[in-house]
Amino acid sequence: MANRYLDRLRRNFRDLAGERFCTLVGPGGATTLSWDGLERDCAVWGAAYRAAGLAAGDQALIFLRHTPELYGSYFGAMLEGLTPSFMPCSSPRQDPGLYWASHAELMRHIQPAAVVADAATFAEMAAAGLDLGEARRIEVEALDRTAAAAFAEDVPEEATALLQHSSGTTGLKKGVALSYRAITEQVESYAAAIGLDGSDAIVSWLPLYHDMGLIACCVTPAYLGTPIVHIDPFHWLVKPGLLFDHLQAEGAAGRAGFTWLPNFAFDHLAAICGRQAAQWDLKGVRAFINCSEPCKPASFDRFLAAFEAGGARPEQLQCCYAMAESVFAVRQTAVGAPAHRTTVAAGSLDRGKRPAPPQAGEEGVELVECGQAVDGIEVRVLDEAGDVLPAGTVGEIALSGRFMFEGYNRDPARTAERMKDGLYRTNDLGFVDADGRLYVLGRLDDLIIINGRNLYAHEVEAVANKVAGVKPGRVVAMSEFNERVGSEVLLIAAEQRTGDERPRAEIQRDIQTAVHSVFSVVPHRIVVVDEGSLVKTTSGKISRKENLARFGEPKGVRP
Repeated sequence: MANRYLDRLRRNFRDLAGERFCTLVGPGGATTLSWDGLERDCAVWGAAYRAAGLAAGDQALIFLRHTPELYGSYFGAMLEGLTPSFMPCSSPRQDPGLYWASHAELMRHIQPAAVVADAATFAEMAAAGLDLGEARRIEVEALDRTAAAAFAEDVPEEATALLQHSSGTTGLKKGVALSYRAITEQVESYAAAIGLDGSDAIVSWLPLYHDMGLIACCVTPAYLGTPIVHIDPFHWLVKPGLLFDHLQAEGAAGRAGFTWLPNFAFDHLAAICGRQAAQWDLKGVRAFINCSEPCKPASFDRFLAAFEAGGARPEQLQCCYAMAESVFAVRQTAVGAPAHRTTVAAGSLDRGKRPAPPQAGEEGVELVECGQAVDGIEVRVLDEAGDVLPAGTVGEIALSGRFMFEGYNRDPARTAERMKDGLYRTNDLGFVDADGRLYVLGRLDDLIIINGRNLYAHEVEAVANKVAGVKPGRVVAMSEFNERVGSEVLLIAAEQRTGDERPRAEIQRDIQTAVHSVFSVVPHRIVVVDEGSLVKTTSGKISRKENLARFGEPKGVRP
């Protein structure tokens, strides 16, 4: 069978030559990469991969910052039959030694055939003692720009197209293996669900090592021929109004704008840019799509209140439930209509219960739907035994369909744990109402989602455990929703070893430095307590729930 994704990419090179593929925006201004420029870059990178002796199916990890080389190195690898994966680099505020040292186990597990980076990044890796094993090192500055490889013509559609690694975690990141067939069918199905095509435009600040940025804002538009505006993520955090600048510019050029955002971004934009809302014309934006975290109605309300002066309307604010294991979208609200909301009793949201309206004097929780099924994927809600629950009952969300992942890279045990009886067990809790709308409530495991980044509590605890003065094994990482930032925030409580005389402020500082350097997340609150202060369960394990009640934000105090 022909490889539909690569065939379409090659056709776009021909049919869209000279047209804009992507505009990259950073502190130094904007750079435009055309389709024929992308084709040349892919050929140069293909030649570099061949010169390095790589063969079809080899895995290439790409550690590049915000540069046009992101696209040539990635699609050039795919066109050569390799399996690429974008990986994050260290940020200016991180300790590069700690950051790269934390990748040692990951490198041993993946054993990539090639690592792509610039000279400065390779120097950082070497200084940190990161062992790249037998991976070929392909340095951007050493590329032969005169070389060009003919693209491979025989890459099968069932071959692994890419690896999507879980963002934010270290150690054994979950490498999700996705075939060309899966990504093609997801792209076609999702594009049909939201009405996206080459006449639109995508404006994004999302990093490409995250599945939301990679699929929605890179892999999908490359297939459809949809122009992209890609803003440097760190530059966007400093100047978030750039998102509106470029959405407005695309609208003025006659292109409907789409943008995908984690929940916290709606609050960040409202807080930083809300007072200047009238300077933007947002009426031409088709959809601001809330994705990657539980979507919060209050964040939508703050965004609408802030940007009503710019023409923002409720029907522009949409929700998507997505994950790398299904390539991307599982559910999506109907673009052009406001997402449906419901208010239920807080006590009716436990597993096995049917959410019900609050009674008089009972606390209510407002929820916003994640929409109807994207064609090609089916959602079931399961009880603890794995049996399907009746409609309207809270349980674990499980998925099946024609564009599910092939498994976790070199991790059959984890794959078997999550894929059971043909269903992918998401570890997310939720329910489907009588009208078929999915509501996602939260996690069953110890995954913490901070501003769209995935952290596992036990990995955060392992990093904090290494800080001088901390009692080994006596750290707990927790999260709670912070209304001010519109996202979960990270809380850490650590016991100080008895007899250690370090000031607690120093221990807190060192925990913050270590966690930020490894995970690119700044803890919201760090508490250092006496040895023996953390609460344990009856089985002797540290209780996240009880310690959150003890060391979280004081009750009655707005965070």
